[in-house]
Amino acid sequence: MGKKSKANRKKEPVPTAEATATAGVAASAAGWGVSEFPKSTFFVKGKSFRKKGNVSKANKIIVQGIENGCFLCLNDYTMKILYDGASSSIENMKTDTELINNNMNLHLVLPLFLEGAIRGSYDASNTICGVYNEASHETDDVHRYGTDLPAAPLILYWKKIWLKNFDRGEDRTKAKKENEEVKEWHGTRCSVCEKEDSETVTLMKCDGCKFYYYCSKECQKKMWREGQHAGVCLHLGLLKKYHKPFAKKIWTDLVVRGIAPTNIPELVELRHRLGLSRPQADYQELLDGAQSRLDPTQLILPRKDGTVRIGSFPRPI
Repeated sequence: MGKKSKANRKKEPVPTAEATATAGVAASAAGWGVSEFPKSTFFVKGKSFRKKGNVSKANKIIVQGIENGCFLCLNDYTMKILYDGASSSIENMKTDTELINNNMNLHLVLPLFLEGAIRGSYDASNTICGVYNEASHETDDVHRYGTDLPAAPLILYWKKIWLKNFDRGEDRTKAKKENEEVKEWHGTRCSVCEKEDSETVTLMKCDGCKFYYYCSKECQKKMWREGQHAGVCLHLGLLKKYHKPFAKKIWTDLVVRGIAPTNIPELVELRHRLGLSRPQADYQELLDGAQSRLDPTQLILPRKDGTVRIGSFPRPI
C-alpha cells in the first residue's frame, strides 16, 4: 500500500463507478468510429461478396484481412460476434446499450475490442467500459469481495483514453468531473469494509492502481485475492507501461504511415504483454466452459498475472 490519503468527510452522495461505466456506450456499440482507418482490398472484396450473398466467401476474406492487419475487417468480424450474442434481435433494441447487456459473447468480443482500443479507436475503448460493467460479482455480500464492480479502475483508464479523442467540450468536461467524483468517493473509505477516513482510521492507497483504498493489510489481501483485484491491478499496470506511452505512435504508424501491425514493435510487444497473442490451445478449456454460462468475472476479468483470459485471434494480426 502507498501513501496516506487526505481525510475527506463529505457526506453528500456522488456517482459511483457503476453509474458512469456505461456512459457513451450507446454512441459506440453500433461501430468503432472506424472512418479514420484505411480500407484494405480484403475489406472491399469481403463487403462486395457479402452484398452479392456469398457470405461464406466474404467471411473467409474478412479473416484474411484480419491476419494482414486490416482494422476494418477486425471491426466487421467483432461486430458480427457481438450481434450474434445479443439477447434480443437488433430490430427490437431501443438503445445500443442493450447490445452489451446480457450479451452471451462478451468474453469473445472483449479481447477484440481491446485490439481496437490499443490501435487507437476511441469508440472501442469506450465500448470496453460497457463490457467491463457486466463483469460484476453476483452476490449480495459485497464486503466479501470489496466491490461488486472489480473492473472499475480499467473502466476509468479507458474512459480517459476515450476522452482524449472526444471533441465535444461540454460533454468532455462533464465526463471528466464524473471521473474525479468517482475517484474522490473511493478515496474516502476502505474498499472492503467501508470504514471511512477519519482521525482514527488512516486509509492507505493501492500502490498499483492508485484507485482503491484500504484500512488494513487484511482488507487489502481480501480484495487482492477474493475480489480478483490482482489481475485488474496488474493488467492496468501493463496498460500504463506498454500502451499509454506509445498510444499515439501506434495510431500514427497504422493510420497515417500505413505500417503493418506486425511491423510496429510497440504494438507487437503490447499484444504479447496483454496475452492477446496467446495460442488458442491455452484458453480452449475456458472457451468450452463458457458454454455453461460461467460467472462473467471468470470470463472477462484478467488473470492473476494481468493477462486476458481469452486471446483475441489464434493467428498473428
